[in-house]
Amino acid sequence: MRRFVEKVVVITGSGRGIGRAMASMFAREGARVVVNDVDAGPAEETARAIAEEGGAVVACVADVTQPAEAERLMDEAVRAFGGIDVLVNNAGITRDALIHKMTDAQWDLVVDVNLRAAFNCTRAAARTMAVPNHGGRVIYVSSVSGLMGNPGQINYAAAKAGLVGMTKTVAKEWMRYGINVNCVAYGLVETRLSGEKETAEEVAGEKVGIPKKIRDQFLANMGGALMTPEQGAAPVLFLASDEAYGVTGNVLNVSHGLYI
Repeated sequence: MRRFVEKVVVITGSGRGIGRAMASMFAREGARVVVNDVDAGPAEETARAIAEEGGAVVACVADVTQPAEAERLMDEAVRAFGGIDVLVNNAGITRDALIHKMTDAQWDLVVDVNLRAAFNCTRAAARTMAVPNHGGRVIYVSSVSGLMGNPGQINYAAAKAGLVGMTKTVAKEWMRYGINVNCVAYGLVETRLSGEKETAEEVAGEKVGIPKKIRDQFLANMGGALMTPEQGAAPVLFLASDEAYGVTGNVLNVSHGLYI
């Protein structure tokens, strides 16, 4: 039995990585999916792949760090499918540096993409979701860096910790509407942000990834295993499902033992 038949799911940053895996998995479970990315190519390619499998999907290219763009994304969900049942705030980026070397631009970009965008999208979705008896779901994608800190990631750790506070606050505010609000804190998942920095691609003009020596240490602590995007996405589908009734205001640690 498919769990999300006719449900409308909006996923930010879903052109690649975990977000793309979420979009595909929600669609296979019957959801009508709004794929979002700041880059048109990945967003449209993800939507095309879902449509080819028979899924109901639209792509919306929008920079959700901008309030007006976040509002346009939510408006597109309502225009295309009539409402929003599940909002997954997944958009993320890294710009690593020790605090004394971190630039204002690195701080601002990471806080904007990881934290401000989630605020913008949740506020924009309120027009549709924050109504009596809505019964929907909001899920924030955080990181164990936000729970335990991580050298070289003060911007990322601060933003991801901020999402934990946002989760608990929105859970209390939207409880009256029957909406569950939760957070997933990931460890290492196989995406472009977790590859070896020495050979990584550039994102917005700067290489992402983790220096090989540090990455190898993380992998050793995890038994050498790296989660696939699909393995990372599965807990999000649980939190969005009816099986998670009564589960709200929680942070689900999905780190393969990286943080215990």
